[in-house]
Amino acid sequence: MELFEALRTTRAMRRLDPDRPVSDEDLWTIIEAASKAPSGGNRQVARWLVVTDTEKKARIGALYGEAWNSVRSVYADAQGEGPPSSILTSADYLAAHMGEAPAIVIPCSRAGDPASIYPGCQNLFLAARALGLGTALTTVHRLKEAEVKEVLGIPEDVQTWAMIPVGYPLGRWGEAERRPVDETTYWNAFGEKRARPT
Repeated sequence: MELFEALRTTRAMRRLDPDRPVSDEDLWTIIEAASKAPSGGNRQVARWLVVTDTEKKARIGALYGEAWNSVRSVYADAQGEGPPSSILTSADYLAAHMGEAPAIVIPCSRAGDPASIYPGCQNLFLAARALGLGTALTTVHRLKEAEVKEVLGIPEDVQTWAMIPVGYPLGRWGEAERRPVDETTYWNAFGEKRARPT
């Protein structure tokens, strides 16, 4: 897959096919891609916990659902009146089905620098996209982090930075709506814009 197409079309895929397994080979491939990302001082602090055990996925999925339900109203209130947005309904779907994802990847580290973790997550997403796999990054589980750690045997001094479901998407790939970069980009001082050449 061409790089810029992957960058344009890799978006959160929260609806994944629970009946279509992801091969260990593909999981190794996306984790290896994650490991190639930059990390501070090349210390390579990231550890990638891949959860495929059905019972453990169900348990952490239930914890994820509880965490989402405790903050859902914040997102619903921010949306305002009217029916739930497609993003809110897909987040609700993920909360109800997280434990059914074929795999859940949890990036962890003992060091407290997310700058050494999240570049690897993006590499993982792009590699998954190249293989036709959907992913979504969420941190809501951290509201129940102690319980998630207990299920997965994660030591107390290790942080879990995200919960990433991996599977074949039930939706379709495409570009997500984004604001034009000439509206969101400043030059040399905050708020100073520059016309983008045509």
